[in-house]
Amino acid sequence: MSYPEPKRSFFSAQLANFLKITLAACLIIWLIRSGSIRFDYLTVSKDHLGSFLGGILLIFLGMNVGAFRYKELLKGTEIRISTYNSLKINFVMYFFIQCVLGAASGDIARFFYTVRETGEKPKVGAAIIIDRIIGLMGLFVLAGIGILFNWETVLSSPQLQVLVPPLLAIIYGLWMSSFLGYLSLTRNKKTAITVGSTFSVLVILICLFSSSNSIKNEVWAAILIAIFGSLLAPIVAPELLQDGIIYKNFLSKTKIGSKIGEFTSALLLYRNKPKTIILTAILTAVQHILLIVSLYFFSQSQNLPAIPSFNELFFSSPLAYLAGLIPAPAAGLGVNEAAFETLLSAISNHVVYAGASIFLMQRIWITIFSLIGIPFLIRDKSKVIAT
Repeated sequence: MSYPEPKRSFFSAQLANFLKITLAACLIIWLIRSGSIRFDYLTVSKDHLGSFLGGILLIFLGMNVGAFRYKELLKGTEIRISTYNSLKINFVMYFFIQCVLGAASGDIARFFYTVRETGEKPKVGAAIIIDRIIGLMGLFVLAGIGILFNWETVLSSPQLQVLVPPLLAIIYGLWMSSFLGYLSLTRNKKTAITVGSTFSVLVILICLFSSSNSIKNEVWAAILIAIFGSLLAPIVAPELLQDGIIYKNFLSKTKIGSKIGEFTSALLLYRNKPKTIILTAILTAVQHILLIVSLYFFSQSQNLPAIPSFNELFFSSPLAYLAGLIPAPAAGLGVNEAAFETLLSAISNHVVYAGASIFLMQRIWITIFSLIGIPFLIRDKSKVIAT
């Protein structure tokens, strides 16, 4: 994978960072002034200390699961690193994500330290790209499940009735497009189109014979568009490779386009590694669920004006994590909190209005645990100076 990186001026990079920090600051100020974030909402009574400690433990476990997931993906490219090194790199990554400039800086740090351990730039880059994509697809799946579990509540909210149908279609379209594109690259177009057509027929039958008029009326059109788009994926995916028509003529000229090309080529390294992909997907689901349950434990222990149910949290959490795709410093600071606040308020019919404080509590503890990466950085720097 030798994709050229489009040039970016120093001024545009600094302007982008300034705008990200400004966005985060504005959102946090708005959440504080609206009463969604208050110091007393972040306090915990002695009676609920068990739930609070449980939430902290689940965060720590979830962060460590990420290290095992990364180790497995590296193993899929024939790179072997120890569990200790994987954990070390994992915490260094979290430190850069939480305390520097977000996910991009975390991935750069993870790439740098893994390459120093292994010397395998292309394979390490592929593992990181696949790790991000599988994590993203896992959130799409959980978001879809959360919507379906709360379908009746969604129908009772005018706000969510407008938001959810296109959102559900986007989730289905993106997930299925990625899956069919992967099949097309690792198997062949015919297999991918056959699988996609089978899934499409099943979805259409479910919509046609559903007893819910809302599914027929609200979701039907959006799902049809998503089905059509996903069936194009097996045809388009091979053209995203470096020698493909789409990449040569269009994608190679933009930064996002080059990243798409990198991801597409990275999939080829896992062509004959279905067990690696499946195990990584399972570990991803475990990690996401641990973090969602940790939010629930925090919600039960914090001094909040109203306590959300688990179903309400399960609906709001994956979608709030997905909001972190918006480029922002410090792992989406402000963006995730605002999204979680809005979604939790909507699904609870505006009963719960301190969701940002719940999400902020989780962020605080992830940031605290990310500081474990500092000793590794200091020790590594000392070694470099010594040599």
